Amino acid sequence: MQKFLFLLPIWVHLLAMAGAFGTTITCVFLSRTVPENQDDMVWRIPQMFLGLTFLTGLALVYLRFTSAMNSGTVLGIQFWSITGCKLALLLLSGALSGIASKKSKAGQASSFLWVGTASMFAVASLLGLSV
Repeated sequence: MQKFLFLLPIWVHLLAMAGAFGTTITCVFLSRTVPENQDDMVWRIPQMFLGLTFLTGLALVYLRFTSAMNSGTVLGIQFWSITGCKLALLLLSGALSGIASKKSKAGQASSFLWVGTASMFAVASLLGLSV
């Protein structure tokens, strides 16, 4: 049962990261076609996935920390630095997606913000593989 409780947040976290990346890319194209008064409705789904990614990431850190404390091992600096980098990248991608969603009709400037947001999601996902 403990193994299941440890694996469940990992899979939910991975699916939320993939969902955040995919819905961000999808909403970039959708926001150009929907009327401007419906932009907020389009951006709720990526924000939901970003929040789910954040919460499951916190659950994973808590589970990893408690299992390390119970076994008597110490988590290394690599774990904490990668966790901090992922947190910073996810917060920055959330900020960039919020700015880009307000400028979705602006054209070229919002395209650069979306490329930055999608690349930060990708880097945060790849960093998680090394933990």
